Formats: sequence, C-alpha cells, structure tokens
Amino acid sequence: MNAPRAATEWLTWGVQARVVVTDPGALASAASLVRGYLSAADAATNRDRADSEIRTFGSGPALEVDGAPITPMFAHFLTDALAIARLTDGKLTPTAGSRDPHSWWKIRVESNRVFSPADVVLDLSATARASSADHCAATTAQLLGCGVLVALGGDIAVAGPSPEGGWQIQVQDLPGDPTCQVAVPSGCGIATASTVKPLARESTATSMWRTVSVIAESCAEAAALSRVAVGMSGSAIDWLHKLDRPARLVDQEFRVTTLAGWPDD
Repeated sequence: MNAPRAATEWLTWGVQARVVVTDPGALASAASLVRGYLSAADAATNRDRADSEIRTFGSGPALEVDGAPITPMFAHFLTDALAIARLTDGKLTPTAGSRDPHSWWKIRVESNRVFSPADVVLDLSATARASSADHCAATTAQLLGCGVLVALGGDIAVAGPSPEGGWQIQVQDLPGDPTCQVAVPSGCGIATASTVKPLARESTATSMWRTVSVIAESCAEAAALSRVAVGMSGSAIDWLHKLDRPARLVDQEFRVTTLAGWPDD
C-alpha cells in the first residue's frame, strides 16, 4: 500500500508552485519553509527589484583583485550558474547581458566572496528557479525527515525518502499533447522546457521541438539542458545523447523521441 501523501499549491515567481510530502503532518511546515526560502531567493536574485543583492552587486577594478563579499545564498546561486555554464559549454551563462557574454569563465566564488571582471553584468534568471527547487527539496527533507517534492512550474526536484514506486510525475505540456508518466527516485530533478504559448497551440519559436524534458542529478542541471535543447534543431538529439541524460523530445508534429533510457510509462 502506498504511503499517504499531502500537497499544496500557490502562485509565485509567475508559475505554479507545488509542494508534496510523504508525511501529511509535515505539510504546513514544508510549505512555510519553501515560501520563506523563495522569498529570500527573490530578494537575492531578482534584477527587477532595486533592493535585490544582484542589483547592488559591487563593481570597479578592485572586484577582480580583491573580490566582493556576498551572502551565502547568493554564493550558492552563482556557483550553480557557473556550473551550468561549464556543463553547457557556455550556451547558458550568468553573464549573457555583459559586454563580453563569455566573461563567466573569469568569475570565481571563494567561500562568500566573488572575484569578477569589473564590467560583468550578472543575471541568474535562467538558473535561479531550478536551483531554488533543488535547495528547497533537499533542506526541507532534511529538516522534516520525510520525502519532499518541490515543483516550480516545469522545474521539479525530489529529495528524502521516496514513496513506494518512486515519485510519479506526469510529463505533458498542454492538454491533448503527448503525455507520459515517469517514476523518478529522490535526489534528482526533472524539468520540461517548451516553445508553446501557454494559451495557444502554436509555437513561439522556430525550433523543431515543442517540448524537451530531461532527468538529471539535479533540477538545475535538468532545467538547463532542457532549455538549451528546446531551442536547438536536430542537433539537440546528438548533444543530449553525448551528455547521456535521459530525455524526451516532442517535435511540432507531436512525434516523441526518447534518449538515454528515458523511463517507460
């Protein structure tokens, strides 16, 4: 018999947030922990907020030599973003808006201090949401001692004791699109990127893919790979195959391609 689970949802960061726990008695605490973390993450990484840490990030020649102090949370997000830049060979970087978009490789984080070229403009919007899902799932599971799923839109992280049969996750973009259900173990992430308008059937891009879903060791990694691949043409298949990540690609004709042992329904 499957263990009881409980879930709650709310809107945040422009997406639907969902928290699922394997201990129904822990749901209120789990939701409170996730809400608190997301609020702090927004204050650290939201470039639309004048008071955010990323907007007040230091500048000047001394930044490359002496570095600048940053909070542990900001260090976590920036470290994740730099790891994603390396994984994707610079296809997804935290310096895309800089005069030199490839300047990310000159940035280093040492403890709670960052060393960077003076003219770098940081933007963590491509990775902060998935990184938050990872952190929320892992820390909430550790603190409450139960299995936890955190979904922020299409970015999903799971941690702690798994339900019997693993975490059952439905992969689908819009109603009527091809769908499948996969079981994923705790300690990993799954993410889906789409080129389809939320309220329409047509694609917003010229990509051959409607959606790309990826399973990886973290939600941050899965989200990055899916977002890069969905904007690629047929080369996305070879790219994901070389990275050996389970993936599911749906093209504009609704044909489905799976790679690297994508779990069967």
